[in-house]
Amino acid sequence: MTHIAIFFSSGAFGDCARHAILHALSVESGVQEVTIYSNERNMPTLNLANYKCGCGDDIHHGEDFERMLSNYGSNPNDKKQVERVVVDVTNSKEVQEKVNLSGVDAVISGLGNRQMFIGDRVARQGTNNILKIMKRDNVHRIVIMTSMGINEDKPCMEWRSEGKFMTALFNTVSLREYRDLSRMEKDVRKASDNGSDLNYLLVRPVGLGEECVPRGEYFVQKKKFDDALGPNMAKSDVGLFLLDQVRQPTYNNVAVVVGADPREAHVSFMEAGLTKEVKAANDEEEKKEHE
Repeated sequence: MTHIAIFFSSGAFGDCARHAILHALSVESGVQEVTIYSNERNMPTLNLANYKCGCGDDIHHGEDFERMLSNYGSNPNDKKQVERVVVDVTNSKEVQEKVNLSGVDAVISGLGNRQMFIGDRVARQGTNNILKIMKRDNVHRIVIMTSMGINEDKPCMEWRSEGKFMTALFNTVSLREYRDLSRMEKDVRKASDNGSDLNYLLVRPVGLGEECVPRGEYFVQKKKFDDALGPNMAKSDVGLFLLDQVRQPTYNNVAVVVGADPREAHVSFMEAGLTKEVKAANDEEEKKEHE
């Protein structure tokens, strides 16, 4: 993987995308070039100490980002580059003029939001504009943030009662967020039909608690109703999944639900994902782990 482009807006999806940027800038990522796209209001959030996450009080993501920038490509023989482009993804003309995906191997989209009252509702319009540029510039792979409980992923998080609560939100106060994401998914699938070279992945994370501790791992639900996941996962771990799926794609033209360790599937939502160690559902299961 040589060159990736990452788009982000505000809200939890943007938080995950910003973590994907940090993962991409790490020495071990193998990524040579990163182009970052966001609007004038959101681009400065790359310099915040915390990306609304549980990465730790001793972590300053903004300082890490700037330090990575200064080290990125410091070797004269290293051609690594980072570029930040301010663009309104909902403005088709502006996107046409400012977004250049020529030579880009894959795209990560952290546009849109599922949270009521906060964040941007730009998933459908922004993604459609990106897809047009991908087609123009002959780029095929895109990994897109969306949400559990969208379209055919019903009932939402079926192994837990919180799934019913999320469904109720999508049917009421978060209906506009649901419609934005649902229509975006349908547009992406339509764009991939009729012999298109588009290779998409729709990523539907479970809960994205701001206090969830990164574990450097993620789990994908293989079959709905058969497989349960940890209900609350770190935004950094979602960002890692996004990056991994552009570096070495294993899911093509599908939507997947991604979550934390299945051993936490039935742990209290307030306890799930809050420690580096997996909190087993009960003492007996935890005991078996150590036998």
